Amino acid sequence: MREAKKCVNKGRSYRIITPYDAQRGRIEEALKKEKIPWEDRVFCVDSFQGRSSAHSILALLTYDCILGNEADYIILSIVRTKKIGFLAEQRRVNVMLSRCKKGMRICTSRAFVEGAAKDTLVGLLARDIGQGAWGS
Repeated sequence: MREAKKCVNKGRSYRIITPYDAQRGRIEEALKKEKIPWEDRVFCVDSFQGRSSAHSILALLTYDCILGNEADYIILSIVRTKKIGFLAEQRRVNVMLSRCKKGMRICTSRAFVEGAAKDTLVGLLARDIGQGAWGS
């Protein structure tokens, strides 16, 4: 929520993307609770690829529509601890990593990215950026 609040305070266009529908729902609820704009801001990555979820709160857009709907800033929520799960699918991860125009924040565990996920696109990105990749 801290990253979303920073975007709002700076008047930045942003979207939040997560690989998991359950995380999307929790993020939306947390944004609502904090009174941070949430409508049309939080997406499960599958909605960016034209797949839909029957219980989605948001009206999901088709892949062709979302391609022109990137945001200036993307916040990725990648919450895993042991298994790489979704991150093993490079095509889906590429969708998440290529939606920003100006900047991106990846919210995850450093231990996870440097451990189980070290050979995924996210792990390789963190390794290429180096220590500067990690904020507080």
